[in-house]
Amino acid sequence: MSEYVEIKSPIDELAERLTMAGLEVEEIAAVSPAELVRSGGVEDQMDSRVLITKVTPNRGDWLSMIGVAREASAATGCAFSVPEPRPKTAGPQAADFIKISISDPDLCRRYVGMVIRKVTIKQSPDWMKNRLVRAGMRPINNIVDITNYVMLEFGQPLHAFDYDLLAGREIIVRRARGEETITSIDGVERFLMPDMLVIADGDRAVAIAGVMGGADSEVGPGAQHILLESANFDPVSIRRTSKALGMVTESSYRFERNVDVGITDVAARRAAELMAELAGGEIAEGIVDVFPGKTEPRMIDVAGERVNRLLGTNLEVSNVVAYLHALRIPAKLGDDRISVTVPTFRPDIEREADVVEEVARVYGYENIGTTLPTAPIQGRDSDVGGFVERLRGILMACGMQEVLTHSLTDPLSVEITGLKDQSLAVRNPLSEDASELRAMLAPNLLQVIVRNQAVGIRDIAVFEIGKVYRRSPEGEICEFRSASAAVVGSQWASAWNFNKESLAADFYLVKGALESLLDRLDMKEVSFDTLDHPLLHPTRAARVMAAGGEIGILGEVSPEVRERLDIRGRPCIFEVDVEKLMPLVPESVGYEALPRFPALYRHLAVVLSHDVPYADVRRAVFESGGAIVEDIDLLDVYTGPQVGEDERSLTLSIVFRSKDRTLTDEEMSEILDSIKSRLASEFGAKFRG
Repeated sequence: MSEYVEIKSPIDELAERLTMAGLEVEEIAAVSPAELVRSGGVEDQMDSRVLITKVTPNRGDWLSMIGVAREASAATGCAFSVPEPRPKTAGPQAADFIKISISDPDLCRRYVGMVIRKVTIKQSPDWMKNRLVRAGMRPINNIVDITNYVMLEFGQPLHAFDYDLLAGREIIVRRARGEETITSIDGVERFLMPDMLVIADGDRAVAIAGVMGGADSEVGPGAQHILLESANFDPVSIRRTSKALGMVTESSYRFERNVDVGITDVAARRAAELMAELAGGEIAEGIVDVFPGKTEPRMIDVAGERVNRLLGTNLEVSNVVAYLHALRIPAKLGDDRISVTVPTFRPDIEREADVVEEVARVYGYENIGTTLPTAPIQGRDSDVGGFVERLRGILMACGMQEVLTHSLTDPLSVEITGLKDQSLAVRNPLSEDASELRAMLAPNLLQVIVRNQAVGIRDIAVFEIGKVYRRSPEGEICEFRSASAAVVGSQWASAWNFNKESLAADFYLVKGALESLLDRLDMKEVSFDTLDHPLLHPTRAARVMAAGGEIGILGEVSPEVRERLDIRGRPCIFEVDVEKLMPLVPESVGYEALPRFPALYRHLAVVLSHDVPYADVRRAVFESGGAIVEDIDLLDVYTGPQVGEDERSLTLSIVFRSKDRTLTDEEMSEILDSIKSRLASEFGAKFRG
């Protein structure tokens, strides 16, 4: 680094300044003399202390000696310069030796080729070997070492091909073809997918773009002529290829973090210069530079007062410009506005706030005074967040414990919901147990029950509120919030007078919890309808209806599902769609004064066919009784010899009350007659007692 910036401060102080500027120095490591190559019988121990830095994903420019030197110059105020490579060329034009084309410019913004002839393959000089060793790289031969050295120097990955092994004397940058393979330099045959970018000659792929070269064209001991590649590839494409092939290289690591498209040709000239010097090569005239991704530099206008407003400082505008110049970011001052030209090595600078952050880094975060906020910072929960918190409180009041399960689940948990055709599978799952996104919360709660039963916990009542994920019939990926609960075991702890059967958690307990939830939300006109669901028992399941639509389901888990999950007992669940429920909940709750007049209670035994739902009977009683009917309770359900074989008797307790007078016996008789008439005409009801 001393070739580009002369640092006069101690290395510890430099490490502190770089860290404060954002380039975190994790370690100052010492390279032992045993690791270094001997030069003339004397250990080369110059610069044997190495800074180990932690580079953030958005700062690919820091993955180079020049990039770190530029940052060190800004942090210390020392002069910074990079000599311009000026390789001596001779002979025919490079374009006479090689033809380069880019078939997929969306994945390759620029490709530079240079031809170096008559090289001699040998060991690199000791100074280069030592620098590579300090950087953690193994010296191979002078040509390969030069490409690695320039990559460390400029941050631009390079690749050298044996020119004589390239078919057709051409390079084509394209996507891989169907079932195409390549044997990489490490000797492994790689199967390529169509979305992977390759470097090909006239016959086949000779390199995996941005990752690793192919064995068929690598520079070996007998190579005489070199085609030098310096290119700029799409970061996302390289990341996907590297991950899919399981190959993380120094080259892919840099391309994933964005390489400066402006130095593609500069790095190539620098490498060619070294090849001429260290390998006796003859550089062909000119370069072949295919640049389909060339664009105008990004311009950002920054107001001087905006800098101080964001940072809480009182910097002069001229100082702001000086700080940007220290980072080699071109900036011009005019009318209290700073016009910034974003250099190609800083694609992370996209807006005004990014420019202000650069000013703060050079000025020093530690120099920015501490002030109290001038604006109110007290926030509030979102409407959805507040509603979810309300649901959570009600369910906890029902005696349930909240659990949090993972959004990723196993295929069985999706299969038992009957939503397999709507499920979303993970492309590269870590394991089969986390290979699909959950389509419902209930299966995850059943898994919670299984794990608790395995450690001896019998009585379980849990709930969860979270996101579920499904694919619509049109193929669109949808996510929405759901609330689910599951219970199994007993309602009360064991005791000497404990009746296991009567106190076991069942369908009605879960239904009661759900009704309590909806009642506390002041939900009106909620009803329950029959339901056939693969997760639930065929006769102990119901759909939850409100405002004419389904908002959820509840029921006892089917015996088949219990067997497949190995659950003991008879767990029951409910699950409601929070996003359908929320708009139906009144924004405010109304209050009524306590009644002034007494209530009258009457019992009515109604004999009906088995297929008449109680909900329909309840609705009919309310409608025929009008405002006088205050409440209805179902006291008893009787089936037996006193009624028909296909009949049942429902004993209703009806509460009558008027808001403006005391009801008389005559009025009560008229209302009861009206109710009986309605039930008889609508359902064919008969009455006992």
